[in-house]
Amino acid sequence: MTRFLKRSLFALLAAFLSFHPIFATEIPHGDPAELGFSAEGLAKIQPAMQALVDSGKFAGVLTLIARKGKIIHFETAGLRDKESNKPMTEDTLFRIYSMTKPVTSVAIMMLYEEGKLKLDDPVSKFIPEFADTKVYTGGSAR
Repeated sequence: MTRFLKRSLFALLAAFLSFHPIFATEIPHGDPAELGFSAEGLAKIQPAMQALVDSGKFAGVLTLIARKGKIIHFETAGLRDKESNKPMTEDTLFRIYSMTKPVTSVAIMMLYEEGKLKLDDPVSKFIPEFADTKVYTGGSAR
């Protein structure tokens, strides 16, 4: 195949893929009772979130509860942008920075609850490459 033909096919493929729509999979909604939730309990969430917005603690909130791959609660309250007075919507994007530590700590606590690790286990028990790591413990670094 000639160089020109290869480049032409690549350009054609790239153009096709750039115009091809990409869709996210829709997550199905489930019946709260079938998934172990009470409708009465879920009904208390929205007023509580609206109270946080009304008190000024948050400009806007979005709550989502899912279980076994099904959404059982998904609601918004307040504004996503106070300056332009835009309401919070279910598709609002949030800039969430530095989330590694909280996500990792939740994962560790889930493993702890399942009895798969102890909180005082050395990291090297699970990641052998950390066995010879030198850690500064105080005093002079010189």
